[in-house]
Amino acid sequence: MIKVLLISIGNELLNGKTINTNATFLGKKLTKLGFKIEKILTLPDDGSIVSSEIFQATSTSDFNIILITGGLGPTWDDSTSLFLANAFSIETTLNSRALEIVKRRYQELFENQLVISPELNPARKKMAILPVGADPIENPVGTAPGIFYNHRSSNTLIYCLPGVPREMKEMYNIIESSLIMLIDNSNTGYYELEYVTSFSDESLLAPYLEKVQKKYDVWIKSLPETYQEKKNIKLVISKLSDSKDNAAKNVKAAKEYLLKITSSE
Repeated sequence: MIKVLLISIGNELLNGKTINTNATFLGKKLTKLGFKIEKILTLPDDGSIVSSEIFQATSTSDFNIILITGGLGPTWDDSTSLFLANAFSIETTLNSRALEIVKRRYQELFENQLVISPELNPARKKMAILPVGADPIENPVGTAPGIFYNHRSSNTLIYCLPGVPREMKEMYNIIESSLIMLIDNSNTGYYELEYVTSFSDESLLAPYLEKVQKKYDVWIKSLPETYQEKKNIKLVISKLSDSKDNAAKNVKAAKEYLLKITSSE
């Protein structure tokens, strides 16, 4: 089982100015691939806090992957690269590959008349400063490269993606193939299904769900609406197992058993 920590960085997420859609997107994507999301953290633009959380996460070896969003841009508060380096007491450096990505992207933006100059000022060069030993990740729609860092002493893979949702999604598409390879080599599989029950009262459904969960060791989430809307309750039944086939077998059997024991209701 490959365990994941998602970290979202940004004061705007904590004060409610911005909805954290990145964590939702990544949680759904990674779960369906077969990863286990162990924890999601939302942190401020504070170096001591972010570095401490990264250090603690790797020192406990509780996570195989840490995926961080936010803090890669040109402004003063975009300091994820520095926070990552400080977590492991390593230096940062102007990464030549990252610099080439930034240079190329600003040239493209200039040619499309989206910026007035392609010149690399200090703020733009800042986005190419990475921890020593890190590799840049292409950004096909924005200007800030992502960061990949393999923390070998804890065997933790760390990915840093932009906080802008469109950029984050495009860059996730770039790294997804490498993530799928990890799952393919891990003997892990995930399966889920949704269906609408005949129940509109969750308190009456609850005892049946407990029986099914104990019998098949699946995760069952009921998704009730308010009573006034008079809608039947939807369920999500899911399983993380040693293969997708075994997970699917368990989930389907759980659904059939639930239908059987509730057939008289």
